[in-house]
Amino acid sequence: MALSEPRMIEVPIENSDDVLEINCSQLPEHASEICDILENEGAALRFYQLFAIEYYKQGQAEESIAALKRGLAHAKANDQTAKLPLLNFLASIYIQKAKKPLSSTNGASSRDMLLKMATALLTEAERISRTDPNTYLVKGQLAMTSRIPDTALVQFNNALRLEPQCLAALLGKARALFAKRQFQQALSIYQQVLVLRPRGKPDPRIGIGMCLYKLGHTNDARRALRRSIEVDSSAAAPHIILATIELNEVKRKFDPRISREAADPESLGSITESSAETLRRAMAHLQRAYELQPDNSAVLLLLADRFFCKSEIEAAHKLAEKALSTADTMAIQAEAHYQIARSHHAARKFDMAFDAYSKCLSINDKHSLASYGLGQMQLQRTDMSSAEATFQRVLERHPKCVEVLRALGYLHARLPNTKAKALEYYEKEMQVLADEAAEHARGSITIDWLDDANLFLEAGLLYEANSAKKARKAYLVAASILQREDGAGDHLPELWNNLGALSQLTGEENADVFSELNAAAEKCARALDKTRASLVDKKPSGSKAANEVHRLENTLVTIKYNVARFYENCGLWQKAEQLYGEIVADIPAYVDARLRLAYIAFFYRGKSQDALLHISQATEIDAKRPAAWLIRGNIELQCKNVQDARRAFEHVLKDIAKHDIYALCSLGNYYLAAGKSESSRAATEPASSAAKKAKELSNQNYKRSLEFFGKCLQLDEHCAAAAHGAAIAIAERGFANDARRLFQEVRDAATGGLGPLALCNPANELVFKVPRTGAVDKDTAPPSSLQLDDLRVSCDVLLWSGVNTAHACVEIGNYRQAILAYEACIKRLHETTAALKATEDSRIAEQFVVSALENSKGKGAEDKSADQLVTLSDAERNERTRVERDLRLYLVRALYVHAKTTKDVEVMRTALKEIRELCTISDISIPESELQDAMKADNESGDKATKDAANEDMEMVEPDAQPARSNGTATEDTGKQQKKRVNLSPENGLVLFDLALVEQSVAQLAGDLSESQCLLSDIDTAIQDVEHSTAVFMFLASWGKSMQKRRQKLLFSSRLAGERASYGKSLATKLARKRQEQEEFERQRQENVEQWRKQQQEEEIRKKQDQERLESERREEEARILRETEERNAIIREQMAAAAKQAAEAEATASTDRPKKSKKRNTDDGFISDNDDLHDQFNAVALGQRQELDSGAEQELMRPVSKSRKEVKRKKHLTRGGQGVPRESSGNEVSDDATPRKRRNVDSLDDNAPAGKSKTKAIMSDSDEDSE
Repeated sequence: MALSEPRMIEVPIENSDDVLEINCSQLPEHASEICDILENEGAALRFYQLFAIEYYKQGQAEESIAALKRGLAHAKANDQTAKLPLLNFLASIYIQKAKKPLSSTNGASSRDMLLKMATALLTEAERISRTDPNTYLVKGQLAMTSRIPDTALVQFNNALRLEPQCLAALLGKARALFAKRQFQQALSIYQQVLVLRPRGKPDPRIGIGMCLYKLGHTNDARRALRRSIEVDSSAAAPHIILATIELNEVKRKFDPRISREAADPESLGSITESSAETLRRAMAHLQRAYELQPDNSAVLLLLADRFFCKSEIEAAHKLAEKALSTADTMAIQAEAHYQIARSHHAARKFDMAFDAYSKCLSINDKHSLASYGLGQMQLQRTDMSSAEATFQRVLERHPKCVEVLRALGYLHARLPNTKAKALEYYEKEMQVLADEAAEHARGSITIDWLDDANLFLEAGLLYEANSAKKARKAYLVAASILQREDGAGDHLPELWNNLGALSQLTGEENADVFSELNAAAEKCARALDKTRASLVDKKPSGSKAANEVHRLENTLVTIKYNVARFYENCGLWQKAEQLYGEIVADIPAYVDARLRLAYIAFFYRGKSQDALLHISQATEIDAKRPAAWLIRGNIELQCKNVQDARRAFEHVLKDIAKHDIYALCSLGNYYLAAGKSESSRAATEPASSAAKKAKELSNQNYKRSLEFFGKCLQLDEHCAAAAHGAAIAIAERGFANDARRLFQEVRDAATGGLGPLALCNPANELVFKVPRTGAVDKDTAPPSSLQLDDLRVSCDVLLWSGVNTAHACVEIGNYRQAILAYEACIKRLHETTAALKATEDSRIAEQFVVSALENSKGKGAEDKSADQLVTLSDAERNERTRVERDLRLYLVRALYVHAKTTKDVEVMRTALKEIRELCTISDISIPESELQDAMKADNESGDKATKDAANEDMEMVEPDAQPARSNGTATEDTGKQQKKRVNLSPENGLVLFDLALVEQSVAQLAGDLSESQCLLSDIDTAIQDVEHSTAVFMFLASWGKSMQKRRQKLLFSSRLAGERASYGKSLATKLARKRQEQEEFERQRQENVEQWRKQQQEEEIRKKQDQERLESERREEEARILRETEERNAIIREQMAAAAKQAAEAEATASTDRPKKSKKRNTDDGFISDNDDLHDQFNAVALGQRQELDSGAEQELMRPVSKSRKEVKRKKHLTRGGQGVPRESSGNEVSDDATPRKRRNVDSLDDNAPAGKSKTKAIMSDSDEDSE
């Protein structure tokens, strides 16, 4: 191919026809020489532009700028238009210089300065002319360089408006649309450019291929790029893009989140083969591009990335350095710095990697991968705040980037007080992974799509502090991933141990807990044997193996401890105690095992000295362990050593942990109980000075308790025990309404899922139940914290908060709400009792044998476990029975007070039903013989008292009158005999007292009802109740006196029982009178009812006779009307027949006077003859007669048509057929054979004739209406 001749520019010489030829290939080194020549010859401005273009083509941008500036300086003021090309070209050069990397330290400021100068030049050009498309083209380039594609699109559209087929404007518009990710519109523009210039540069096929690839048409994109290579085989850009497409395809094939086949292990072989072929094609394109342009920075960077993926770090680093030296744009320069930083990062040269990442971001601050790498370097430098800020910037641009979410979660997990934030990031990452899996799996997502066990291990570790259930779920996912990776997951037995421990906390089935703990023990034992074997093989040099053995041995001890806790929860206390003993024997410093031994010794064996011995040994090993002192304080409290318990709790707060919630809450309960004790002592002697002092001390104790509870709530606003205790203190101080609201809040919070709360047995001496110990949340407490079975009644925060809410409602007079609350508490108690029984039924756990632990100690443990332990089930059952009795008594009390307040006998009967049910459940009764004996003894001892009090009101008994009647010797002897035969506990005596009181109150309320409000059966029932209650009161009065003589505990007043017995007698007399009155009232009421019923029957008979008479009269009236109607119909028929006859005669008369007509005239000609007037007159007369008839029989025509009317209908049909008019003898007779034809003619005439003109039609109309 022949070389092209050098370009020559001819400059005209001033005042001559000659020209000066200048060879562009031999331009002076400095443009000033050319400018001097142009100035001397007075050349036009376009020559400055031409030489500036030549200098720019030769790579001398500065000389080009100098030439343009000299031309603008010598521009004439009256020739501003000639300056436009120079201004636009100079602005374009500034823009191109701003695109290139600037090596100076103030590169960013220099770039901004260049863009500002370009903006000023374009502003001046636009001021000169607004119709130059080149100005808009350069402004579009400026906007694209400034990364403002919207503005660039506007400028390119302005240029196309002036020059619709401007290729530069079309290409610029396509680039702007591509930058805005409007690939379909950009594709259309590139295709338009291809049609306008198929061989143009740059090749629009490259843009078409890129748009097709972005739109997902990969094969079409390949074809477009291959066509570009066919058109210009020397172009490297198509090869680079094709290589990039192939490399991305390989990445997509191996990404399980994108490719379903990648998640299937069976498909990995076929994926590998196809990916190898794709990779070969990519490398072939890269090799060809490198051959075409060895210094192409894009090719060098792709090769560097490929070598980095092959772990050839040094080769990747060299290629990236070469790309940096040949980079012609800032984007390429930033990518080169990133590749260099990545190679340093992989080589663990963190300082150099930090510098390279920083340089990359200084050029392109939106480089997300460089930002992520910089954040990693900042983490390595422990610069947590800077790392968090860096990762946050990346997350703002990529909210679903799992790597950034993982980094932020890792960062916050290691910062203080940011664990919740770390969990938030981990949960976001899980959600992103699940969404991606669901998207690519088309909804059928399974756990196989998750492949990162570390994510769920980290999340589970954080969940342990907040939610045991969530932690267990995370660990289960991690275990599934590990099993899928190595088949068994033996290298991490700690995971299975955590699963077993969390399963116990979340209340999983015992079989599941055993399975997980057994798996943990087996995996740990296998891993330990394998590691020991490797340690033997490596001899003493295996330090790593030795550390691994030590770790696995410690893990096995932890598993044994958790298995012991599992046995303890299953009720196998002796097995648990055995394992705890083995742990202590192997590791004497294992404090947690000693504390569990102390717990079992006291709470299940009842040996307080052994428990305190274990705790003393634990405190000698670790005096700063709060749990040891807390258990000591709890044991001392149970043993009634209140001061020792207080000192133990205070020791925790003063010397160990001043913010320990358990100790704070326990001290709050201590001062609360002390305040109640002082308050009770003040109530015994209200007027003494000692009582006043006790009252003051009580208030001080209540204030101290509120201080401790308030401190607990400051530390943990969800501590239900602290809020519960504070509410009790408020109630004891007399603010029952405020306490009720707080109790309800505690109940709502516990229902909302605060977790099981360790509340110990409430104190019996308090009206409001006080937890003796504070609350410990099992999900948030450390492993050494005191934890109790949350199924026990003493631990049920929902139950006791509900009970105290009901108590407060009773105090403020809201009895309905109190009744509902007590009923809910009883229901809650039954539900938890059923759950406890189910747990006891499922405690056949001898099959739960962890073989990995049993085999290690031999068979000697089996004989030791044959002894039976004293379980807690009997004590718990008795406790639940007592609590249910108390709750039912509380309910009866609320019903009783409510019924007394409202005088509602039905509510009182409900109270009686409840207390009778309690007596039946508790088997509380008095033999009938004992009641009879008590009544007989009371009658004998009360004869004298009855004579003295004969004139007193029997409904109101004096408080001091009854004791004098109950001091006889016979009563004492009888009481002794009863004591021998009836063995009542004080609690059962109180229940019987309440039963008698409610029975008496039911009878009293029934007696107060009016006769219309009750029945005789109610009075009889009331009499039976009052008789039984009187007998019970007599028995209790006698039995209570005998108990008082023996100085035994009595929960009711025997004097009050005697008074109630006396009142019962008077009430029985009153009810007897009431029964007579009620009987007389009901007899009278029955007579009234019978009389009313008889009157009703007579009234019914009279009404029936009246109805029959009215019906007979109605039938006679109907018969009369029917006869009259028939008579009227006959008259009407006669009148209609006469009218029809007259009409026929008139028609006949009219026909004789009519002139003869031709036989051929069969149709009406449309003219009206003179005879038509006669017919109209006749019709009017006939119509008038008909109206007179109709007015006389207007109502009768509504009757059904009679037989005569049917005859009229037949006449009407004859009239329509032409036979209704009588014919006289005339010369125009028609034979019978012609009748049908004539009828048809008449019908056709009638149908076609106008209204009111046809005589036949008029007659037919009248007859039709008459017939109707």
